[in-house]
Amino acid sequence: MGRAGTQYIRGQLSLTVAGGGTGKSAYTLARIIKADKPIPAIYFSADSSADIQLSRALSMLTGLRMDESKEIVRGERIYDYAATLDQNPIRFNYNASPSVADVERTVSAWYELYNEDAHMIVLDNITNIRGGGAGNEEDPFSGLESLMDWANDMARVTGAHVAGLHHTTGPHNNGDSPIPMNGVKGQITRVPALVLTLHKPDESTLAVSTVKNRAGRSDSSGNTFVELGFDGSTMTFTDDAFSSVSY
Repeated sequence: MGRAGTQYIRGQLSLTVAGGGTGKSAYTLARIIKADKPIPAIYFSADSSADIQLSRALSMLTGLRMDESKEIVRGERIYDYAATLDQNPIRFNYNASPSVADVERTVSAWYELYNEDAHMIVLDNITNIRGGGAGNEEDPFSGLESLMDWANDMARVTGAHVAGLHHTTGPHNNGDSPIPMNGVKGQITRVPALVLTLHKPDESTLAVSTVKNRAGRSDSSGNTFVELGFDGSTMTFTDDAFSSVSY
């Protein structure tokens, strides 16, 4: 999945932004699970429950339909697929509102357990993380700016790629047209080295725009994007018919 929005670079912070229901959580999980080599990752899934994330992972790995995967997970038959799932070194934290201290403890626990830091840390969504600093009446998102500084520091200290997931401003919530960098809710794009925005031109396509990229090309308008095939029934992303579109 490297072509779809450039590679995740360890020691850096990225932000993936989309309207609700566009598929940013599925896209991020797929990039971990379908990587050429297993990525040791900590995924803070405040926005999606355990049964949803496990069902997504099962469908991505086996090709099962999501309704089948959900029945397997909820029927407690997931152990039949343990060997397949265990090939991916991902640990999920399902706290719906973790604090900065909770995140730091989990990251430290990983190091104590494996004697190395995770290679990737996902914060889904960053607005669910508590303790990033309080906003004020004039700028209610100033706390998120502080949270970006904290997440960037965590990336530098641990050497992990820290991937934050975030929302759009109101005009882009529908998620059916390209999202520019100024469509990021709270305008918190100063710190991340990489900012991706996602939209769906149609139900079978997910488009990825690189609106900021310190390591390469970008287009802040969002109008240059890569199109991926997306089958939501099986959580399958395809880029065989790779295309890059510019409006």
